[in-house]
Amino acid sequence: MRNNGPVSNTERSFPAQQRLISATDTQGKILYCNDEFVAISGYSRAELIGSDHNLVRHPDMPPVVFQAMWGYLKAGKSWMGVVKNRCKNGDYYWVSAYVTPILDDGKLTGFESVRVKPTAEQVAQATALYERLRTGKAAVSLVRRCQGWARILALPVGAAILASAGILWLPTAVEVAVVLGLFFALGLSCHAATERQLERIIQSVPQAFADPIVALTYTHRSLR
Repeated sequence: MRNNGPVSNTERSFPAQQRLISATDTQGKILYCNDEFVAISGYSRAELIGSDHNLVRHPDMPPVVFQAMWGYLKAGKSWMGVVKNRCKNGDYYWVSAYVTPILDDGKLTGFESVRVKPTAEQVAQATALYERLRTGKAAVSLVRRCQGWARILALPVGAAILASAGILWLPTAVEVAVVLGLFFALGLSCHAATERQLERIIQSVPQAFADPIVALTYTHRSLR
C-alpha cells in the first residue's frame, strides 16, 4: 500500500457547505475532480487526472480501512468513512467521504466520491481509532467491550434478581404485579435504546452498512 510522505503537522480546512468530488475508473485512477478538490489537494488538475487516487492518501490511515472500502466497492456497494488525506506539501485535511460505484447497464465502470467536512467529534474519534489500529491494537479495548456488555446486561439481570426476590418473599398478587412491571419497564428501556441508536445511524449516514471499524468513527463510543 502506498505510503506518502513527508508529512507536516499543519491542518487545512474547507467550508462546511463545500463538496470535494472526484471520480475514478475501476482501478482507482482519477478521471474527474472538481475545483474544490484540486484546491485543497495542492496538486494541479494535470497532476491529478490519470493518477492513482492514493496520491492523496495520508500515512496515518490504517491499511485495513481501505481494504474494507475496496471490498464494499468491488461488490457494488457504497462505503462511507472519515478519512485523513495528505496535501502535496505534506499538510493534511479530514473528510467524511461517501463513495459509490458507478454502473453502466449493470456493469461496474468506476467510483464517485463526495466528501464533506466532518465534525470535530468525528475527527477526534477517527484519530483515536486509527492510532489504535496502526499500533496493532483491537479497534475497541477488552475493557470497553466488557463495560459495554455490562451496560447492556445490567437492566435485564437486575430485573431477573428483583423478580426472583419477589417470588420468594412477596404475596402472589404483588409478585405478579412486580414481575409484570419489571418486564414492562425492561421493554420500554430496550425500545428507547433501539430508537436512540437508529436515530444516530440516520443522522450519521445516508445509507447504512455493517463495517464495524468505520462505524466506530461515527459513534460516541469510547475506544480506551
